[in-house]
Amino acid sequence: MLMRRNRRKFARYGVGSLGVSLHRAGLLSLFSSRIDVRAIDFNATGLAFRHSRPLNPGQPVLMDLMTDQHSVSGVVAVVRYVTRMENHFRCGVEFDFEANAHMRSVAVRDTLTKVETLLNEVVILTAE
Repeated sequence: MLMRRNRRKFARYGVGSLGVSLHRAGLLSLFSSRIDVRAIDFNATGLAFRHSRPLNPGQPVLMDLMTDQHSVSGVVAVVRYVTRMENHFRCGVEFDFEANAHMRSVAVRDTLTKVETLLNEVVILTAE
């Protein structure tokens, strides 16, 4: 049996009530709309989600993340992998903390860390 090496540097947590929306460019990139995707797992450096359409590895994406207690808009991420599943695509992204001033801000990092902590607490409470 061949052992697969875990590519992740940090643990990923279940998504609980995490909502994720992707921004999609509209006509002539003047108008954008949001499409909700289903998160699979999350940590403060990236996440995986289900999407009905394939994305391209290396492609930048713009996202909004929401929980009952925290939200952050305009999160820039880079698609790292896309896997075709039976009826959807599993996409993994890494947040790009160097993309712009918003992503370099302490507020964005702090919010993503708070979301990770919240999701980790849900995992711990569920296990008890």
